[in-house]
Amino acid sequence: MTSIAQRQELQAKIWKIANDVRGSVDGWDFKQFVLGTLFYRFISENFTNYIEGGDESVNYANYPDKEITPEIKDDAIKTKGYFIYPSQLFVNVAKTANTNPNLNTDLKAIFDAIESSANGYPSEPDIKGLFADFDTTSTRLGNTVESKNSTLAKVLKGIEELDFGNFEDNQIDLFGDAYEFLISNYAANAGKSGGEFFTPQHVSKLIAQLAMHKQDKVNKIYDPAAGSGSLLLQAKKHFDNHIIEEGFYGQEVNHTTYNLARMNMFLHNINYDKFNIALGNTLIDPHYGDEKPFDAIVSNPPYSIKWIGDDDPTLINDDRFAPAGVLAPKSKADFAFVLHCLSYLSSKGRAAIVCFPGIFYRSGTEQKIRKYLVDNNYVETVISLAPNLFYGTTISVNILVLSKHKTKNKTQFIDASSEEFFKKETNNNVLTDKHIKKIMEFFDRKEDVEHITKSIDNHIIAEKDYNLSVSAYVEPKDNRDQIDISILNQETAKTEEKINSLRINIKSIISEIEDIGSFNKLLEDVDVGWSNLGDSSFIEIANSGRTPVKASERIPGNVPYYGANNIQDYVEGYTHEGEYVLIAEDGTQSIENYSIQWATGKFWANNHVHVLRGTDKINSRFIFHYLRTVNFVPFLSGGDRAKLTKAKLVDIPIPVPCPADTKRSLEIQNEIVRILDTFTELSAELSAELSARKKQYEFYRNMLLTFPKNNLNA
Repeated sequence: MTSIAQRQELQAKIWKIANDVRGSVDGWDFKQFVLGTLFYRFISENFTNYIEGGDESVNYANYPDKEITPEIKDDAIKTKGYFIYPSQLFVNVAKTANTNPNLNTDLKAIFDAIESSANGYPSEPDIKGLFADFDTTSTRLGNTVESKNSTLAKVLKGIEELDFGNFEDNQIDLFGDAYEFLISNYAANAGKSGGEFFTPQHVSKLIAQLAMHKQDKVNKIYDPAAGSGSLLLQAKKHFDNHIIEEGFYGQEVNHTTYNLARMNMFLHNINYDKFNIALGNTLIDPHYGDEKPFDAIVSNPPYSIKWIGDDDPTLINDDRFAPAGVLAPKSKADFAFVLHCLSYLSSKGRAAIVCFPGIFYRSGTEQKIRKYLVDNNYVETVISLAPNLFYGTTISVNILVLSKHKTKNKTQFIDASSEEFFKKETNNNVLTDKHIKKIMEFFDRKEDVEHITKSIDNHIIAEKDYNLSVSAYVEPKDNRDQIDISILNQETAKTEEKINSLRINIKSIISEIEDIGSFNKLLEDVDVGWSNLGDSSFIEIANSGRTPVKASERIPGNVPYYGANNIQDYVEGYTHEGEYVLIAEDGTQSIENYSIQWATGKFWANNHVHVLRGTDKINSRFIFHYLRTVNFVPFLSGGDRAKLTKAKLVDIPIPVPCPADTKRSLEIQNEIVRILDTFTELSAELSAELSARKKQYEFYRNMLLTFPKNNLNA
């Protein structure tokens, strides 16, 4: 199995386990049990791999605890940072999980022992409290000991079933990927609260590349609002062929998230002596002043949170804030994080920080801080990203890139918010590798490209009140349709003529229908019979086979059938001459999304799209109009998603006027179709006219309200 396929299968299984075992508990509240168990398995196997040292004759899990000497334990803790006895290994605990009446207390004792094994060693601060959020006595697991043990056993057995392969071959990557996959899914499902601690991997990748750009090596990398550590870990991945010499540093204020970050470091094979994650408020209790400066800083700090600000008069003398001469507003701490990062940045490095757009144009103290940054030439680039890239917010955020080694007194602005810089995917937009590469090319070249990027002299920024909004310097592309108004006016006049003619016809039809004598004459002596839609004497459901048709094998007149896996490869097929009724289902559960469409020419069919053909005994348009009145609910099938299958489709009853007299039957059908088609045509023409009138309005509005630019503000 390929690594991609292996990861996808693993991710599908692990998310199913996470949902199955939690029962009625909210996934966000239950995450620490699944994540903690995954971490427990990882460190158990990691430790076993270290002890065994590749010797196939050694099976550490089968060793008696009493055979472990103090020297073995001491040496292992100095190397790995912790110690796990054989009886405490995940594999041994999971083996008896379903029958162990003391499972919850045994787990607590094991977790306490693993943490306390580091006491007195350099790894103590990195190991202490790692399992603090894995509360084996929590009522979220159940109200009784038995129910708690049952839930814990399900989690353990579920994680036990996951196939990570040989640890020394690939398990480290798979464990880390599985952990990040779980964290990202929990964040996505938690909405705003999830977005506060997790930066999506695709955004993290861009931020890491900006901070690392053209640095062959960095002394260390730092995130002052580390969250779950995703930004730091993207830097590790980006630097596979480079060197981060002194490791990974971060600070996080939330205790649970702080534990997630430390676990995340271990799961990505960053040993305790290569990372330092501190717990605390970065703005008022920074931990790494003695470790600065850092060659690379990455951060996605919380947007516009409150902080103590000038309520603490001593902060204005803090080395981080004093150079700017002012503090960030108490209600908006954004620039406090920016100044903190700048203070910790080395003379050769870069800081890439996600920022709320408002800080780039608001007045007051924020304007004064921008003045300090611009006048000292610290702002290298401001990048405007697409909306809806982050969990819990739809706003279009910016990335601020700070540098202390700029050679030109210019600031670059990049507008990466248009559709060429992101991909729509489910509920969020994403940056693909192609989009990231394109942004990085613009960042690197510093060349002006119309509607995308522009470098502005700092004195011009000063003249604009130190406004650092991308939109103030990069004019967006006008994507409005280019209209030839004379042609549009001619087409509108023709549409009006056609509409007037149709109106006259409809008026005549309405008079005809309302004339009781004429209407009764139409249906005089009409006998109505009912037949199922699948009756081949009236209708043919084309393309009942399930084998995909290759383009080279198409037979003219046949409707190709495409399976879900190859629908993107074969997007159009050919019908017989004529017109056919198409019943389409768009993949949602809502019955309102089943639609009846009239198809001509080229189209395709699959197991959610069915082509219906009328025979010489029935008018296809008659079936088309009738089916639009049908309630499809009784004909739906499927489990988690409603489907209108062929088996159900054939059972739909349809009326057939004069079933014994085909000629008379078709006359009645044709007359009904004529009337309804006239209404349909008028409706379509009215929609076309409305669309044309809207374009006329927009054209004349823009023409009448477009004035020469004010040169002072151009």
